[in-house]
Amino acid sequence: MPDELISRRDTLAMGAAVLGVEATQKSTAAAATGTRAAPPASPADASAPAAAPPVDRAFLRLAEGLVHYRSAGTPVAARRAALPLYLAHAGPGSGRAFEPLLPEFGRRRFAFAPDMLGNGDSAPPAGDSAEIAYYVDCAVRIMDALGLETVDFFGSHTGAQIGAELAVLHPRRVRRLVLDGIPLFTEEFKQQLLARYAPRKSADEFGGHLHWAWQFVRDQQLFWPYFDRSPANRLANAVSPPDRLHASAVDVLKALGTYHVAYGAAFRQDLRPLLPRLKCPVLMMASESDPLSQYLDDAAALVPGAVKLRWSREATLRERVDAIEAFLAA
Repeated sequence: MPDELISRRDTLAMGAAVLGVEATQKSTAAAATGTRAAPPASPADASAPAAAPPVDRAFLRLAEGLVHYRSAGTPVAARRAALPLYLAHAGPGSGRAFEPLLPEFGRRRFAFAPDMLGNGDSAPPAGDSAEIAYYVDCAVRIMDALGLETVDFFGSHTGAQIGAELAVLHPRRVRRLVLDGIPLFTEEFKQQLLARYAPRKSADEFGGHLHWAWQFVRDQQLFWPYFDRSPANRLANAVSPPDRLHASAVDVLKALGTYHVAYGAAFRQDLRPLLPRLKCPVLMMASESDPLSQYLDDAAALVPGAVKLRWSREATLRERVDAIEAFLAA
């Protein structure tokens, strides 16, 4: 890989650099790059509750119907300490993917993860086809419904694509942006993905859709793209335990008739002209286990002053949270 993987020591060094603590960058480390130093954290910022807050679940209403979201922390505390953090999930799942992260971020801010319209327990989108701009508008309306003028934004895959366009179209609504897995697909590959990746599905009398959903979420972990199961496309990933596969398959089945809409929007978006228009501070990251990590270097090069992190498979949740919080606190 062009960059070495981020080790635990490198992660801590990166966090110190982002917080403005003097650190020496070693040429052999996979270091993050940024354009401005940050003031040291104040005593109030450094303190955190002894115990992480619980994850709550609630609904808000948009014109399309109810939007389900998970959250941790309280908006009142967030206004005193740190900006709220909007977490946008990847397809084809839900905000459930952020359940391990929400309590950690909720220690010092209000963190919330809506189910994208047409996914999880949220209402279907307004139509059978949409573009990323539609999901950006949904995000703005969700923020308005929660009474949030400005947020920090953390998006994964499709969620990252939404976050990037949100920050460009509504720059006053996003202070800092974390993009986890940004694709820079060729036009030829986009057409292949549009044709084969997210087929329209419906329940059938023999339950074939149940078997399909299980294979769909399982093979996404094993091949890229999942529908081309040739040895050259085999990922160096293990299969998740059955209970995790079950939860992922249930997420897909909940949105069986609408999960494909957001995928279509993501595959049609052109990120190359969009990324250079980002003006807010940006952290771009990807894990070694993520097939989209192959685009990290090129994507980060398109964003002036972007901070870049490539995670090893051994990186812990604590290391990831600390690095992201360091970036958000700068």
